[in-house]
Amino acid sequence: MAANYEKNLFKHNQELIEENETLKIKIAKIGTETSNKYLGIIDRLNETIETVMQKCASLEERVEKLEAENDRLRKQLNNDSGNSSNPPSSDTKPNAPNTYNSRVKTGKKSGGQKGHKGKHLSVMSVEEKIAKGQMRRKVVEHGDPKGDYTSKYVIDISIEAVAVEHRFYGDTYIPVEFRPDVQYGNELKAFVTTLSGQGFVASNRIINMLESMSAGAIELSDGTVYNILSEFSSKAQPFLAGIKTKLLNNTVLNVDETGGRVGARNMIFRNYSDEKRVLYTVNPTKGKKAIEDDDILPQYAGILVHDHNTVNYNYGTGNAECNIHLIRYLKANSDNTRHTWSDEMINFLLSLKRLKESAIGFGLSGFEQTDMEKYRKRYDEILNAGFEVAKTTKSRFYQQEENKLLNRFKKYRDNHLLFASNFGVPFDNNLSERDLRMVKTKGKVSGCFRSFNGATSFANLMSIIKSAIKQHISPYLAIRSVFSGNCSLS
Repeated sequence: MAANYEKNLFKHNQELIEENETLKIKIAKIGTETSNKYLGIIDRLNETIETVMQKCASLEERVEKLEAENDRLRKQLNNDSGNSSNPPSSDTKPNAPNTYNSRVKTGKKSGGQKGHKGKHLSVMSVEEKIAKGQMRRKVVEHGDPKGDYTSKYVIDISIEAVAVEHRFYGDTYIPVEFRPDVQYGNELKAFVTTLSGQGFVASNRIINMLESMSAGAIELSDGTVYNILSEFSSKAQPFLAGIKTKLLNNTVLNVDETGGRVGARNMIFRNYSDEKRVLYTVNPTKGKKAIEDDDILPQYAGILVHDHNTVNYNYGTGNAECNIHLIRYLKANSDNTRHTWSDEMINFLLSLKRLKESAIGFGLSGFEQTDMEKYRKRYDEILNAGFEVAKTTKSRFYQQEENKLLNRFKKYRDNHLLFASNFGVPFDNNLSERDLRMVKTKGKVSGCFRSFNGATSFANLMSIIKSAIKQHISPYLAIRSVFSGNCSLS
């Protein structure tokens, strides 16, 4: 019995061992299947997570770009004539009078200031003009023309069509200008040219105006008006050459440029200015080639004042930049970033301008070298503070704009401060900008020029008119003197 029991026990033990092996195999199989199953799930989850992370990164990049674009568009909306180069006509919000071009209130009352010489009609002024030949006296008597009288003047003008007949007898020499049997005189040509140039009156309105004023006696055509303007442009060349020579002799020269529509193309009008004269040119393109074609800056050996047109740094012996433009950009930076360094720079530049004006008032010709070093040091201190605070700018777009402005101030420091180190250099380029307004006004009135020749004739005409105004000469008289060949512009 004992042997039988041991035999059954051994057999049972063998079965358990086999069953155990079978279970091990099943467990291993289940483990493998489970492992493969969950590894697949984990892999798919990892792929999903990777995809989500990529999408998040893409969305973050897109959000960053949209924020930068939003800041850029907000900057455009906030730009006006006070904090950018935009003209006042583009302002979408109203500005108070005389606040353009970064002007500040002076505290003075509006109207004529103390010491201002007013203009009014008086018997003395009329009789002085009669004595100078500026007016012709015409007497109308009332009552019995005997004894004492009281004079009362009425200032008026007389408009009439006059046909001046020139008779050449026998073999008398007939000048070439009298080759046509009938032609228009210099007074009429000067009147037409003045209306077109100074008044920006269109050809058809000039024609209608003269026909109406002369009761139909004077009947011009568009071609005649064009020929008159072309004749003026041709006869003005010697006088324009004289203006060019005078400009080249200057120690300081203001330059600026603006776009204009000529036919179906945009072209560039450029002006070269000083206090007494201005020369306008027009070119199909901008840049160095156009400047070389004008042949003014390549010959110039003095200081150029401009609005950070970097191509101008190739010319002259020095370059000064317009600080009014800089103040606008600084103001825009203050508005957009709320950083104070740009306001400090504005106050520094304006204070230095006032110091210069005060020094000139005391008869000084320049600051002491030690003072200039102190001003440059203060300039650098403000910039260094700006570079530090710019690191905290949250908007990537505004940070880039601020850094560009800071780098520009750093690179062109001596050009920005040249007005202080050289009292002959102006604080801004407003002189040249004012001279360009006539071009912009012409564009607003006419829209465009029909041809390049027409644009060139206009530039020549504006050179004479604006130079005459600066020299206190009647533009009409200056134009008439060009037609007669004895222009008195200096």
